[in-house]
Amino acid sequence: MSAGGEVDAIHRLLDERDARERICFEDAFRHCDLMHKSQRQLKTRTFELERRLVDVRSSSKSTSDPMTMATIQNLEVEMKQKDEELQRMYRQQATVAQKMIELNDKVETNSKEVEKRKLRIQELEEQVDSGEKRVEDAFAVKKRLEGENEVLRQEIESSRKNLEEAHEEIRKLAKENQTLIERLLSMKNAQAEEMNEMNDMYEKAVAAAEKASKAKINDKKYANLPDKTGILDKMAWQRHFNVQLPKRNIKAIRVHKGQASAIAYDKSGKTLVSCGTDAAVRMLDTKSGSMVGTLSGPSKAVLDIEYSLDDKLIIAAGNDMRAIVWSAETKRMLATLTGHTNKICACAFANDSKKAYTGSHDRTVRIWDLAKGACREKIPCGSAVNYLSVCAGGNILGTAHMDCSVRLWSARDGNQVAAWTDLHTRQATSVEFSEDGIHAVTNSRDNTLRLIDIRTYNSIKVFKDPAGNYRNSHNWNNACFSPDGKYVVAGSRDSELFFWNVKTGKLEARLKSEDEKITARSANTTCVRWSPDGKTVASCDNYGYLLFWGA
Repeated sequence: MSAGGEVDAIHRLLDERDARERICFEDAFRHCDLMHKSQRQLKTRTFELERRLVDVRSSSKSTSDPMTMATIQNLEVEMKQKDEELQRMYRQQATVAQKMIELNDKVETNSKEVEKRKLRIQELEEQVDSGEKRVEDAFAVKKRLEGENEVLRQEIESSRKNLEEAHEEIRKLAKENQTLIERLLSMKNAQAEEMNEMNDMYEKAVAAAEKASKAKINDKKYANLPDKTGILDKMAWQRHFNVQLPKRNIKAIRVHKGQASAIAYDKSGKTLVSCGTDAAVRMLDTKSGSMVGTLSGPSKAVLDIEYSLDDKLIIAAGNDMRAIVWSAETKRMLATLTGHTNKICACAFANDSKKAYTGSHDRTVRIWDLAKGACREKIPCGSAVNYLSVCAGGNILGTAHMDCSVRLWSARDGNQVAAWTDLHTRQATSVEFSEDGIHAVTNSRDNTLRLIDIRTYNSIKVFKDPAGNYRNSHNWNNACFSPDGKYVVAGSRDSELFFWNVKTGKLEARLKSEDEKITARSANTTCVRWSPDGKTVASCDNYGYLLFWGA
């Protein structure tokens, strides 16, 4: 109820109570007046009766008339009645007086209540005044808000027009973009055709070379092949190898106290380097498995390691946020590359060995000038880098990221060439290129591998285990091609290896070690590499073991 309505209700109640109480008092006073009047009449009548009785008695003394005696008796009876009636009236008057006292008390009580109600009325009237003031203020605010609303309406209308203009501009740009895409696809198709023609030419060249060769090529002849770095020269060189899938684990060596993070072959395949979480970098003879050297410098876990293409340099990087470059011959430290603000999970050399690349969890890739030991280019990636590799031609850099994406960059200036954000549903752990530079394979924690055609930037195959046994349990666990590009290998839990046929996409083999040192524990593969001659596969696990697989 509003304050004004409450005041009206109180006034109405007070008027009703006043009417009720006034009637009670009017009846009481009227009754009291009648009693007083009757009392006066009775007193007058009694006085007359007493006077008459006195007169009658005085006259009765002088006469003994029976009539007089009867009159006296009647008067005495009447006086007695009047006395009783007067006494009754006195009692009624006392009762009325008591009632008057009670009514008076009630009046006093009601007067106090009236005072309280008056105070309440005063408070309510003040509230009414205050409410009216608030109403006036509210109307003022309403008027101000209506003005502001009008201004906002005009701004919204202006924004709507601007949005319509922007949409129109977007439509125009989309149309232009579609035209550019069509032109780009046309150019890519033309480039693909040219690449196919080149492949046909080299297939013919290789066939001619094989036809001209009368003797089986042996390891000595392989060693005498020229050291070339072009994609097509590498193709011709690799075609001489008859790669066969390994059939068993032929050797298992404990090389690190903690996790063995990564391994790399030199070009001859005779030496292998490894790094681990024990901050050690070791060089091993692949034939005997014995250690032939150590590289000092890292202060924390080392996560990746690579040879330069000419086998003269080795680079490693890890949790100390540094990349270190050594001479493979003298084992002396040549450069320390600093600048990353988080651990470095990947590193690689440029083909000319004058530059190096590093990828870090600080969400950047850096290009380093090895002569100066300084960063030439810092490339923001938008996500932590788990893996990094260089295309065989040296012109493209591939990165795998924690946000599930895979990206390609220009190795010359760091510009992004391509990106895939929907290849995998969990973080990508590696990206590796085939020796012919045509394909790339990615690995992921979603337990699938993807084959990408670099000529069209399309994902063309998915490699997975139909039985669901392949498990990628490491954030930079890689997959790699065989030297002839016919197979892809990736490591799984329990130090198992899985081999897929690149052409068919089918799982060709699943190998598990029978060495008790390996089967005694459930280890996760962290890195896998195919030897340059295609005869052996090496892998390492999180218990520090290096495993060789072959026939």
